[in-house]
Amino acid sequence: MNKFAWLAGGLLFASAAEAAEVQKLPQAPGAPDLILVTGVIQPNDDVKFNQIAATASQAVVLLNSEGGSVLPALEIGRAIRLKGFATAVANDTLCASACALAWLAGTPRLVGEQAHIGFHASYVVDNGTLSESGVANALVGAYLNQIGIPQSTIVFVTSAPPAGMAWLSERKAGELGLQIASFQPLTTPSLEPGNDETSTEPYDPMKTVAAFYNALSNADGVSAAASVVPEKRGIGPFSETSIHSFFSGLSTPLKLRSVSRKGTDKVVAAYSYVRTNGAVCDGRAEVRTTYRYGKTLISRISALNGC
Repeated sequence: MNKFAWLAGGLLFASAAEAAEVQKLPQAPGAPDLILVTGVIQPNDDVKFNQIAATASQAVVLLNSEGGSVLPALEIGRAIRLKGFATAVANDTLCASACALAWLAGTPRLVGEQAHIGFHASYVVDNGTLSESGVANALVGAYLNQIGIPQSTIVFVTSAPPAGMAWLSERKAGELGLQIASFQPLTTPSLEPGNDETSTEPYDPMKTVAAFYNALSNADGVSAAASVVPEKRGIGPFSETSIHSFFSGLSTPLKLRSVSRKGTDKVVAAYSYVRTNGAVCDGRAEVRTTYRYGKTLISRISALNGC
């Protein structure tokens, strides 16, 4: 069986990955505004962020993102540094890959007690072509120099592994000479646990699986990998470059025929696609999900019938 067989699927009713949510929450008089960035970072999210940032003179940018596209994340980071905004990752939330690059631009950089900030090898998509770490590292390195990141941290970030995640702990930040500060929990009612509109995302396997297959249907390996648990990113069929190569080579785009919930943490997807040699795949896959860092992520995918 082809190693990508169990990944097959495509979202029939959506043509692009869902953009990150960016919103501003005014605080008490005299206090900085709070700008929330939640979800997978997509092209043009930097435009949306800049529009909101332009309305704030002082702000804390609270990031809660699985990662996503590098180029808009770098532009968000440049805007953060230009405006002199602080960045923050709250307790038990995730800021990975592209999100972590934006977080580095904060003045200061704030971290919750159990925040998860991780770096992963960067990939850049330009006009549908995915460039691996060489080109991406040059762009990321130039950005990190521009925002004044220490050389030791630049080496750490641009040497991030292609598989898994390099986590930034308080101890590691100290070794790198990277200044961080403690982020105290906010008392804003909209950020209290249980408010799904602005704090943690609800556990929603169907939505996450749909987003994953939508990314596959567009041969978007970066967005697909952002839906996967961090420790499995870049490994085998969860490699951004492998996903892009395989799914961009199909003669007929992937189509999702149905999805159905199977128990608490499983979704069954039925799908079809056509290879360049004309071979047709009509398959089914069981997708197992997990709830971590306030997000629903994919932990395992198993083929149920051959392709």
